[in-house]
Amino acid sequence: MKQVKSRTGNLGRPAGSDNEKVREALLQAARENFTSREFKAVSLREIAASAGVNGAMVNYYFGSKQGLYMAMVDGMFDSLEKSLPEMSESSAITVEDFSRSYCQFLGENPWWPNFMVREVLFNEGDNQDAMIRKFSSSFAPRLMQSIQQGISCGHYRQDLNPGLTLLSLMGMTIFPFLARPMAEQVLKVNLDSNMTAALSEHNIKLFLSGVVSDGEDATGAGEQS
Repeated sequence: MKQVKSRTGNLGRPAGSDNEKVREALLQAARENFTSREFKAVSLREIAASAGVNGAMVNYYFGSKQGLYMAMVDGMFDSLEKSLPEMSESSAITVEDFSRSYCQFLGENPWWPNFMVREVLFNEGDNQDAMIRKFSSSFAPRLMQSIQQGISCGHYRQDLNPGLTLLSLMGMTIFPFLARPMAEQVLKVNLDSNMTAALSEHNIKLFLSGVVSDGEDATGAGEQS
């Protein structure tokens, strides 16, 4: 099991400008612990030790272990949202934007797919509900909107089920990172930054070749006005 190193620092309640530093240290410690082990296996004492602060600081800043977990999840999804092109919350996300941005995000955060699978598929309760709510309120609705627009405008085939189409796109994007050990050892595919960029372009072409209507140009079918 991977051991998380404790940070050095004075224990106790921070003063003044140190407040934000302590809060960020706790969030970083939460990421290190919660992404490598199940929620129930992580203690507040371990998180505080990793952050180099008194255990009471978790309750002081976040109210509880659950509150810290939720703040960590919010930060993760904020980082994912920031990786997408800047646009209004009501704007659709094109397939191209999603594939390129999400592949880059996964390449830079290789722990994300396993964390998502563990929290959404294998855990039940508040944490699972929280992850599903965050997913349903982040990029997913805007990507679904893009797919529905493609069907309505005639760019995409009329027989497509938008939900299944989105699931297929998500699978193409996420599975290579979930299967990273197999990809690297068996298929000799090293998902470095160059290969990650190549994967996103491969997924775009493969996806569009399957969803565009007859007579439409697959190279531009994902970009609706």
